[in-house]
Amino acid sequence: MNNYFLLSLLFLALATFGILSNYILISDTLYFNTFAEQLTYEQIEAVITQTKEWQWVGYALIPLIVLIKLTLITACLSLGVYFFTNHFSFKAAFRVALEAEFVFLIPVFLKIVWFAVFQTDYTLQDLQSFYPLSALNFFDSTQVQPWLIYPLQLFNVFEIIYWVLLAKGISQLIEHDMGKSMEVVMASYGTGLLLWVAVVMFITVSYSP
Repeated sequence: MNNYFLLSLLFLALATFGILSNYILISDTLYFNTFAEQLTYEQIEAVITQTKEWQWVGYALIPLIVLIKLTLITACLSLGVYFFTNHFSFKAAFRVALEAEFVFLIPVFLKIVWFAVFQTDYTLQDLQSFYPLSALNFFDSTQVQPWLIYPLQLFNVFEIIYWVLLAKGISQLIEHDMGKSMEVVMASYGTGLLLWVAVVMFITVSYSP
């Protein structure tokens, strides 16, 4: 399968899960239950109307967001491979990042199942903070500092699997064992990820009330 087909499949899967999530998990009642103590009835209705009017933008931005993410990760991996082999291969590294990205479809699916079947009484905050098999699940999200939520969400089983998949793909590029390829992933993707987390935490702290 070529990269265009895999990308299209990834876009389609993400859009499908997004539509299912909005259809199954998001309702007018959820908005009223969440904002009843903060907003008036008319204000909540305005929020619901505005959200539905702009919902299509989220779906339209999926390809752009995914491509930006993959491009940044590929750039990190390519530099890591270059420093190890003195050979720059953006296309091959992009393929590695693209194939590994499919693992993140699993938590999206699990999240829909969790709230649709098991935790049927939830708020918008519950939906936003929940991440399957993450460190955040060991804490009460309402008691966690806002700037810590993203790092705790990021520390999850699927991120670990993602690192392993990246290392497996890189091992084929550098023709080395998993141990050495994991070092390349840690030095390249790991560094980029730490910088990204630092930026998100800084923004969260800056704009938190």
